[in-house]
Amino acid sequence: MAEAETLTEERLSGHELTAVETAARIADGRLSPVDLVRQLLARIRRADPAVGAYTVVLEESVLAEAEQAEQRIAQYGPSGPLDGVPVSVKDLFDVAGTPTWAGSAALRRAGGTPAAADAAAVARLRAAGALVLGKTQMDEFAFGTVTPGTRNPRCPERSAGGSSGGAAAAVAAGFGPLALGTDTGGSVRIPAAMCGVVGLKPTHGVLPADGVAPLSWSLDTPGVLARTVEDAALAFAALTGTDAPGTAHPESATGLTLAVPDDALFTRCAPEVSERVAAAVDLLAAHGARIERVSLPLVDLVSPAVSLIMAAEASAHHRRALLEDAELHPTTRDRLEEGALVPARDYIDALRTRRLVHRRWREAFEGIDAFVLPTVAITPVAHGEFFLPQPDGGMDVVPVASTRFAHPASLAGLPALSVPCGSPGDGLPVGLQFMGRPHGEQTVLRLGRLYETLNGGPWPAAEPVAV
Repeated sequence: MAEAETLTEERLSGHELTAVETAARIADGRLSPVDLVRQLLARIRRADPAVGAYTVVLEESVLAEAEQAEQRIAQYGPSGPLDGVPVSVKDLFDVAGTPTWAGSAALRRAGGTPAAADAAAVARLRAAGALVLGKTQMDEFAFGTVTPGTRNPRCPERSAGGSSGGAAAAVAAGFGPLALGTDTGGSVRIPAAMCGVVGLKPTHGVLPADGVAPLSWSLDTPGVLARTVEDAALAFAALTGTDAPGTAHPESATGLTLAVPDDALFTRCAPEVSERVAAAVDLLAAHGARIERVSLPLVDLVSPAVSLIMAAEASAHHRRALLEDAELHPTTRDRLEEGALVPARDYIDALRTRRLVHRRWREAFEGIDAFVLPTVAITPVAHGEFFLPQPDGGMDVVPVASTRFAHPASLAGLPALSVPCGSPGDGLPVGLQFMGRPHGEQTVLRLGRLYETLNGGPWPAAEPVAV
């Protein structure tokens, strides 16, 4: 009887389970993949109308996948580290049998041709045993920071961030523990920070972009959104074919040297952001980290170069949509038209700036294990909000304030991890970002897990409400 009660309790609380917990319970027979998927689908049907995380939920196919996984695991054991674990996929990745609309209402109205095969990253997740729940909302062509149509599950009157806003909202709302997104100028880390979840952008080029509709081919990077840092590490291991990480949590940061931006840069943050990030740095220092105050290399050149490269490459890729006068969102059209006007010499100069930034940021890691900085300079903005007052009396705009701290890792191709900073009771979500050396994913994941543990653990799933 006690065993039956335990099983029932686990089934009822499946949306609260992490990916690591889900995989372990499925592997030892305490949790049925079919029961879990049915529960999550019921939660999505009930709550997603208030969130708007999905463009399409693949109910029929994911249930069939869950049934196959359950039979396979019962007979042979788990086939991979994510066997039976549900994941959501940003609608920029091809999923076999489903059209890829890339967040575009114009493409959706046209219907689209179902993808013939999974994108490489999706195929790797399936090979690890993951079950694809559905495809998530995003800014049109991934060109934005707010994901129109998606509400933040933790504060529904505010943005979920973008462009992987639907993926972050799905994880935050308890629609599944993992989601696949893309990060070009911060599009995994920004919504992770806004929604109070974990976001990992790996080193550029580590994960394949085959089968992913490009925004900016020289900057695009597949990434992971997750409930916990340990979940992000598990998904990254599955995507790279490496061994899954151990379960031991680091107890201290002793032996690690962390670089923190000088105080002048923090004046460009909302007060609640700078206060919480400063408290997080103090917490890490109290547990053994050596802190160095630094000026970020070439910081004033980074965002202009990212923006110019992104605009020029996006416009080149979507030239046909512009020429055919497709019914694009006005903001998307404006950005693509601006990109079409970028002179070749300016694009080449931006690429040269990128090479310089690559070199200078790699030099900046001399004697440094990771940089610690805010993920986003602001808290989630109200829907439709664009202009923001700054502490010095000036004005900022949402895209600039959202990407200021995300762009360095994008332009330098470095791994970066965003974790929720502070506790849910502190107010609106804030992200803490760890930026590592090239291929330094394990260092940023270790630091993220340490901070998450010292801070009381991951944030719980939100309970979405209509507004």
